[in-house]
Amino acid sequence: MWVFMEIQLFLFTISAVNSKSTWKYGDSDLDHAIYGPKAWGNVASSCRQSDQSPINIINDDVEADSSLGELDITCDNEKGLFNGILLNNGHEAVLTADGARGICNLTGASLKNKYFQLHDLNIHFGCDTNRGSEHTIDGKQFPAELQLMFYNTDYGSFENAAPLQDGLAAISVLLEIGKSKNVALDSIVDQVDDVAVEGSSIPIYSPADNLTLADLVPELANEHAPYYTYRGSLTVPPCYQSVRWIVMKNPVAVTKEQLSAFKKLTSKQGSVCDNFRPATPLNGRKVEANF
Repeated sequence: MWVFMEIQLFLFTISAVNSKSTWKYGDSDLDHAIYGPKAWGNVASSCRQSDQSPINIINDDVEADSSLGELDITCDNEKGLFNGILLNNGHEAVLTADGARGICNLTGASLKNKYFQLHDLNIHFGCDTNRGSEHTIDGKQFPAELQLMFYNTDYGSFENAAPLQDGLAAISVLLEIGKSKNVALDSIVDQVDDVAVEGSSIPIYSPADNLTLADLVPELANEHAPYYTYRGSLTVPPCYQSVRWIVMKNPVAVTKEQLSAFKKLTSKQGSVCDNFRPATPLNGRKVEANF
């Protein structure tokens, strides 16, 4: 459920907390000391811990809990307009929120009614449409996954909150191939050529660029949008186990052409595509759903 006021939301480039040690997706390149997901523990010890993300959600094992209720997102402007900078950080395309220019807050029973402020938006995608998402449902991997990262406002900043047990919340939106464009996503797609090289960035302005949170993820505007939730971690080093994950049940449709545009993103190791961490063991954790 959305609530809007009349202050502009601005997104700028500070990427999600990542270790500065050398890591990548895929297999390790030990000749150059570049570690793949299986060896990320050599980059950050937290990556070896037991409650990691992403996971494979098995519907038969999910516990229904209607008391989890809906998600409440309150933004400081109509539909959550994005203004900011698109950054290729070598692992993903990132937009990061500047709280001084306006905010979006997330709350709800699944978050113990604490307030979590939007920090960044990032996307994981495959080199082919048969893979790309980090979270999977009953073993099914989707072509891409959009992640909205929030931090607990009790701690004042993302950097302060990230290592703490209840510091972060993340909304995962699985993307599937459809016939209709996601017009809001086009605001990013249209700029990918300008950030193809690692480290490059470009401003994105709304409403001219028509990038709004409500249009990007329409499911969040539904009063009783169904979702799964569990305790997990950042899906990149340093892999802090501080994230309450909220995985939306219903995927959002995008076109094959929209996703293909992200393949233009490159890093020092080559293409950024296939930038997903494989599913990690659940290790006895409970996965709940509000439906």
